Order: sequence, then C-alpha cells, then structure tokens
Amino acid sequence: MPRPVAFYFKKLVMLSSKAQKILNDYFNLPFEGLSGVRCPYFNNSRLKQRAQLRVLVGKGLPQDIIEEAKIISVQYHAGLFDKSGHCCLHNEHTGEKVTIDQIRKFLIDNNLGIECSGFVTQILRAHFLQTKEFDLVRNFHVVSPRHFLRYFISFLRPVENVGVKHYADDRNTNKISWDQAGCGDVVVMLETGSKNNINHILLITEKTNDTIKYAHARAWDSEGKYGHGVSLGEIRITNPKGSLLDQQWMEQAFEGEKNETFIEAKQAKTLQVRRIKF
Repeated sequence: MPRPVAFYFKKLVMLSSKAQKILNDYFNLPFEGLSGVRCPYFNNSRLKQRAQLRVLVGKGLPQDIIEEAKIISVQYHAGLFDKSGHCCLHNEHTGEKVTIDQIRKFLIDNNLGIECSGFVTQILRAHFLQTKEFDLVRNFHVVSPRHFLRYFISFLRPVENVGVKHYADDRNTNKISWDQAGCGDVVVMLETGSKNNINHILLITEKTNDTIKYAHARAWDSEGKYGHGVSLGEIRITNPKGSLLDQQWMEQAFEGEKNETFIEAKQAKTLQVRRIKF
C-alpha cells in the first residue's frame, strides 16, 4: 500500500545522472559495436498480451530491449548478433554490413520498443531512487488493496501496471499551471487522437523563460511502420498569458498542423501539466 507521503512541490533543476543515462540510452540504444539506434515505439495494447516480461509489453529499460533482441536473433538465426550476443558488424548470412535501419527494423518486427508511460516511468523511477531513495512505482496508487488479486499483481509487476492515467490521478500527482512547469514534470493527454481513444504523456526535461523542452515515445502516422520512436520536442513560449496550446510546439522541425504531438494535445479531452508527489 502506498505510504503516507508529503507533496512534492519543488521544481527539479535537472534529472539525476542515472535518469539522464537511461534517457540518453533510449535515444542511442547501447549495442556493442553499433551506435545511433533510436529506440522504436511499441505499445502492447494492440496485441493485448498479458503476464509478459516488461520488455515484451513496451515497459523495458534500454538494456532489457538489447538483451531480448540478442535472444531472438540467436534463437531464430537472424544473423544480427553472434552467439556471444555481440552486435555483428556484418550479417552472418549475407556478409553485408549491418546498418542502424536493419537493427531498428528487426526491433520493430519483433515488437521490441518502449511506450510512452514506460519511457517516463523508467526515467523518473531512476531519478527519484537516486535523489530521494523514493521508489516511484512502489508508492504510486495503482490498484486498491481491496481488489486483492489485481493489487498483488501490480505489486509483483509495478512498472508494467503504471499507465498514463496513473499520472493524472490526484493521489499520485498534483496539477500545476504550465508556466510553473519544470524538469521532471509531465504533460498528460487523456482521450486524444481522432477517436479520442488514446492516452499519452510527455516528460519535461528542461524549462527556461522562453522554452519547455520535452521527451517522449510516440508513433506519428506520417512516419509509417518504421519511422517512429523516442523523440525530443520543445514548446516555445510565444504567448505567456495564453494556454499551453497557445504556444509554438516544435518537433522534428515540424510545427502547427504538421506536428502530430501538437495535434494530439489539441484533440485531448484532458490536457494537464502534473508534478509527482511523494
């Protein structure tokens, strides 16, 4: 059961070293012998698999994703990793050099990647463990103890059971105004998308007087099957008296209607900036 906790009001200046390393590793998965592999997006909700390892449901750490990729490659003789688990510089079958795109395609075809809440949870969990000795997932209210079986499952598999809605729960976070936002806060979008059936979350990584920078895991329709993954963006404060949607959202050099993250923010029935409390 979540312990009695005090509210966390203080802004973070920056992520802890361990949290920053996890963030960086999602953007450059630490494969031996190959750099520059950006972690793809994967959401298990479409497959509806249950009781799987966290790496198989889009909740794994960067190293979890790499280890599972090695296992799959060796098991199915894909030739992208040798028997010792090292990334091959050349495909064992064709002799051709293994490229970043090949690795990303392999990960996506085998449903290996990270989803938005898993991405945020792994980074913030590392931050609070290092700086406050506070385990985010062990103290989040996820399931009431009255529902014993679900509570027991969430206790055994805490990361797998934390989703976007839990970040919007007043028992876990405080709603704050966007101009109060700082590093470590989150932007929550509930019931977004063209059918209002998607929940999404952004992790704020930096806040200055004129910019909010964020990171997230997402899949834009315009990027097709193999272009998605973790991404960085920024919200340029051009209208200090306006709402968050009145600012200039930039991501991958796209803004306005071409920025699908901004479109999702506009479509969301609930758009909030929230801060973890402990």
